[in-house]
Amino acid sequence: MSGTSTAQRGLSKRWAARRPPRALAAAGTLTVMCAGLAGCGGPSASVKLILSQASGPVGTVVQVSGQAGGGCSVPVNWHGFRFSRRGAGTSGPVADMTTSVATNGTWSASFPVPAYLGGKVGGTVAPGPYELVAHACKGHVVSTASFQVTSATNGTAPGTYVAMAATTTGAGYWTVQADGQVTAFGDAKTYGSISGPADQGATIVGIARTYDNGGYWLAASNGKVFPFGDAKTYGSLTSQASWGPVVGIAATPTGHGYWLLNEDGRVHGFGNARVEGQPPAGQAPYTAIAARPGGGYIVVAAFDAATYLFPGNVLQGGGAGTALSGAIVGATSTPSGNGAWDGGVDGGVVTIGDAVFHGSASGTSVVAKASLSAIAATPDGQGYWVLTTDGTVTGFGDAHVLPASNG
Repeated sequence: MSGTSTAQRGLSKRWAARRPPRALAAAGTLTVMCAGLAGCGGPSASVKLILSQASGPVGTVVQVSGQAGGGCSVPVNWHGFRFSRRGAGTSGPVADMTTSVATNGTWSASFPVPAYLGGKVGGTVAPGPYELVAHACKGHVVSTASFQVTSATNGTAPGTYVAMAATTTGAGYWTVQADGQVTAFGDAKTYGSISGPADQGATIVGIARTYDNGGYWLAASNGKVFPFGDAKTYGSLTSQASWGPVVGIAATPTGHGYWLLNEDGRVHGFGNARVEGQPPAGQAPYTAIAARPGGGYIVVAAFDAATYLFPGNVLQGGGAGTALSGAIVGATSTPSGNGAWDGGVDGGVVTIGDAVFHGSASGTSVVAKASLSAIAATPDGQGYWVLTTDGTVTGFGDAHVLPASNG
């Protein structure tokens, strides 16, 4: 292993030994089971949730923590919290996130304020009052907090690092900032950056390379795609209706097409990228799409790590009741295409299918300064890099942190 932080070794093995079917192996996302203690929601519980901040635009990373009381157990009687418009309850758009809970009842989690909410009736997030409600544990106490969404336009600063892509050799990668500035490392070459704003109110959200490493596409939140190098133009998303912003791009193995993903889970194909299906809109927001090396794509939900493989519409892991300490913001496929590494905003790495855990940045100084924004795997699947919003790249397994490219 190499990189700027120390991997948390052995966690996935201990978790795998006690996990139920389709449970996850993850650093920073382990569920702490408890038994024989005072009932959740008892005298030690609190009706107040603590937020790192009480207002901000879409994209603001919020940490929420609470005290549920002793005796909580995932998924038996503890199901985390929900984020919804104030007063909407369960009938309106909502996002649910199950969290890990300690034996003393304390819990915390981080998530970016989404632009789209799922549930029975999904919808885009508009400015106004929202609330966080921690599900009652054993029916005793419900904890709440208020959050004011100040703008539906993503508030990510232009210099924030938002995405990365690795070369086919595993000896290079690109990172990209929200304003479209691209930096190349190792054997990756720079083919250009966006010289001005991607568009009014839009930010760059993803990068995908061509099959020969000779170019790349940048995708903006408004659906526009910008080609560089030998990347050809196959089209952009001209209308988003009420699907939420575009959150990611993935290129086909031949490089003759790409998919764009909206936050509601809608997938759009361009060039030879066939749309093989859509994940359930009720599990929105979705924040990551990755190409499967043999064809097709992987789509991942932010709040429960539900990881769907297409074609086939297979839920490979995650889903309702999956305990996370950080919402998922990025994903990368295993070499077989039958698994994925999902990166959490808190630096945790969730393994899906045949993905092997190599470490995570959760709990390290790397994510103490900035949140995780992207993850990319080495070609052999024996390692991966994670990128944080301040531009720090950390390698795990055989993923080496590389110097900036000269070309």
